[in-house]
Amino acid sequence: MQLIRLHLPEPPDSPALEAYSIHDYLVAARLRRDLLLKPGEDLDNAIDAFLRSHTGQPVTHSLRREWLESLAERRLWDWFLPRALDVNEPRLICDRLQGLLATGNTQGLGAEALARWSLAQKQPSECDGVFAWLHLQGLATPALAESRARAALAADNPRLAREFSADIPAARAAPLLQWAQLLQEPKSTLTLLADNASLAVETDALEAGFNRLSDSDIAAALMLLPLLQARPDMTPALHDRLQRSAALGAAYGHDPAAMTLFSDLSLGAVDGQVEEWRVRAALWAGDYQKALDWIEQMPSSLGAQPRWRYWRARAVAAISGSEAAAPLFADIAGLRDYYGYLAADRLHRPYDMNARSSPVDAAVQTALAAETGLVRAHELFECDMADEAVAEWTAVLGGAEPALKVQAARLAARWGWYAESIATLAQAGEWDDVRLRYPRPYQESVAAASKLTQVSADWLLAVMRQESLFRKDAVSRADARGLMQMLPATAAAVARRWRLPAPAPRDGLFDPSVAVTLGAAYLHELLDRYGNQLALGLAAYNAGPIPTAHWLPPKPMDADIWIENIPYTETRGYVQHILEHIVAFAWVRQVEPPRLASLLPPVVPASAAADQPRGDVNRKTQNRSIE
Repeated sequence: MQLIRLHLPEPPDSPALEAYSIHDYLVAARLRRDLLLKPGEDLDNAIDAFLRSHTGQPVTHSLRREWLESLAERRLWDWFLPRALDVNEPRLICDRLQGLLATGNTQGLGAEALARWSLAQKQPSECDGVFAWLHLQGLATPALAESRARAALAADNPRLAREFSADIPAARAAPLLQWAQLLQEPKSTLTLLADNASLAVETDALEAGFNRLSDSDIAAALMLLPLLQARPDMTPALHDRLQRSAALGAAYGHDPAAMTLFSDLSLGAVDGQVEEWRVRAALWAGDYQKALDWIEQMPSSLGAQPRWRYWRARAVAAISGSEAAAPLFADIAGLRDYYGYLAADRLHRPYDMNARSSPVDAAVQTALAAETGLVRAHELFECDMADEAVAEWTAVLGGAEPALKVQAARLAARWGWYAESIATLAQAGEWDDVRLRYPRPYQESVAAASKLTQVSADWLLAVMRQESLFRKDAVSRADARGLMQMLPATAAAVARRWRLPAPAPRDGLFDPSVAVTLGAAYLHELLDRYGNQLALGLAAYNAGPIPTAHWLPPKPMDADIWIENIPYTETRGYVQHILEHIVAFAWVRQVEPPRLASLLPPVVPASAAADQPRGDVNRKTQNRSIE
């Protein structure tokens, strides 16, 4: 495969290679290479024959897409159109529309093209020709263009809305451009509207701009709120929605005004988001009575969640004492999760892992291992072709019964394919086999990184599991790479600071020894920055140091309250899950799990954190660690 990628000469295939279970992937790779280098009729016939002989098989997926793209680029519509009836990728959809236009097959084309044109998203350039045809036919009317621009604004895409507004008469486009301005420059635009109450503005546009300002600059939003609410065109419904937006923004920004804003909200403005964040704001403010009152007002479906059962108990403990709260903590202290562990700490009880080994059926596993698709999946995994392996695995097991998936998960674990093992267990609803769900791969790399950085191996495994699910070639949408999901620029900077070899630009972070070492070094740096405060270090690893610095409390605060008030939902869950993972990894290696109470000392302000001991992060790595 490497020779094919590099466009280098290959030796002839031996009989053994031709009999290899994934030889077809080699053939497909050659066809894709030749399609790039020397497309032509003979190759088209060869690809067509290959696709027909492997209909529905995962090996065809990339080849079919690239071939269709090539056919469209070469305007071979007689080949393309019959084979593109079921395409669902934007570029190929646009190619299909262009092909219908080019061949004069315009019956129904207007409606289909308009449906694509009307989407509130940027379309591939392959659609440009058919969109121009829509205008020539008078089908892309100003009214439809306005609906299109409004959809882009509702989708929070002002740049695209401005582009769409070019098809709208100036008078009708003006309020839409004002809406876009409110999204792009909310402070200055809202200030103008506050100072000039006679300036017209659409209700939805004003609300959208204020929502944006409340999220980005709560101080400015709070200053402008009463002025905007006093506008003569202010409706009661909009008044309440602006109040709600300000209250939530204040809660996200840990502004003391949140409490008053939430208290003054009308009942009609209270939704699930408000119900949760007003409790968080009360906890941040130390007002346990208000927190309890608001928890009691939650609908039963929300209040019954472990999160709010725990905080109900915490509020009762603060108001009425630990004895009154003990039964409430006891109700969740047996759960194997973050809130269950916190509750157990309050009662000084051991953690209940509720672990149960899943059934082992060797005969079923043997039969699965012999399935043609799973044989291919195994070999692809061994060849570091993880995406292709997952496709083969899913083709065989996608609709399987849970009991069969559990045996498949055990098989994948035997192969060392831990990402697929854990994912398949989750699909089967098997949560109690803790040992199977918490493997300890890459032991040499983890041990070396732990020794170098003095960060606990359990902590590194916990971060690795949450970041990549142990998939060494993982790549995020933001281009974070490898087991520890580091951005290449961050990894290179960490390598320089630690005087370690810089990772290779393209795939260096796919090497476990490199990825784990640099990830451990970066986590060390973050813990050092925050005075060994584990919750802060983890939050910064996920969200970045700058947001985390903005979330620091003005005075020491219980860590569970601080974590609950992390405004990024992903980061809050990330920290909580990693704490759960650390407990599980310790239990799997048959040592007493660390207590969250010991892992989470009070969070201190930035000035106090700077005074904490620095340099040797996480000295007691075997008994401490930090979703």
